[in-house]
Amino acid sequence: MAARASWAREALSVVVLCATGFLGVQVAFPAGPACADDKAPAGPSYRVVDPSLVYLGNPRLFKKPLSVAADRVYRAIPEYVEILAKNLTDKDVRYHFLMKKASDKFVRAIRDVSRDLACDLVAGSGAVLPETADTPAVPDGTDAAIARLPSSP
Repeated sequence: MAARASWAREALSVVVLCATGFLGVQVAFPAGPACADDKAPAGPSYRVVDPSLVYLGNPRLFKKPLSVAADRVYRAIPEYVEILAKNLTDKDVRYHFLMKKASDKFVRAIRDVSRDLACDLVAGSGAVLPETADTPAVPDGTDAAIARLPSSP
């Protein structure tokens, strides 16, 4: 019995020594840059104020945003114009087919514009704002998205 207690005491002391040694190493050599000059210069910073209006990209991890007026883009899509002209609602079967085609065209145009302009976030108008006063305004890609709309389904 005494041998087991002795063994347990030794094991506990080894664990405690390892833990304090590990903490000592972290205190002596903290993680992080050696000096402030090691950091890359930060580019313009933006913040997403309405994540529900983000159409493409991660609202937490982005560097170059693009703003799009979704209503203007949708009104340039023939299937959406037909929905408006015929006053279709979600209770009509034709509405769902047309809306699916219109949404697919919208997403394709947004994806193409973001790739062309090298943007990693596309959001609705007013969803992304500059963090500071010297940060430039978010560029508008609405006209480019309308130009990139596919002509056929």
